[in-house]
Amino acid sequence: MAIIAPTKVFYGFSTLDTNAKNQAFADVPLIDRDLYNHFNTLPGERVMMPTYGCKIWDMLFEPFDEALIEAVTAEATRIVNTETRVILQGITVTQINQGLLVQMTLFYQPYGVVNSFSVQFDQDAVNLDKIS
Repeated sequence: MAIIAPTKVFYGFSTLDTNAKNQAFADVPLIDRDLYNHFNTLPGERVMMPTYGCKIWDMLFEPFDEALIEAVTAEATRIVNTETRVILQGITVTQINQGLLVQMTLFYQPYGVVNSFSVQFDQDAVNLDKIS
């Protein structure tokens, strides 16, 4: 019996890591990059899409309390819900140093895969090693 390699469903590229030799991505890594782009874009930065972006960056200096956790959770949920290829299964917001860490459990629909996705919001957050 012949083994057929699975075909890639989604293709794309990323300009986040300009040192990468191969900037082409497919499937789950592409979905992660798309989400990472959305979380690291401020509202109004995207041409002709003034509502695209993440408002969590504006919440970094707010007191870490239940209201902030709810606001961050709502914003992260909104962003994940714009991505039709994933379903949010769980979310945790924690305070780290002088920033926030948003950890999510995502179900990648086309693949039947559950994976964790984390975004760190602080001055050092624009580091691709923080993607998990």
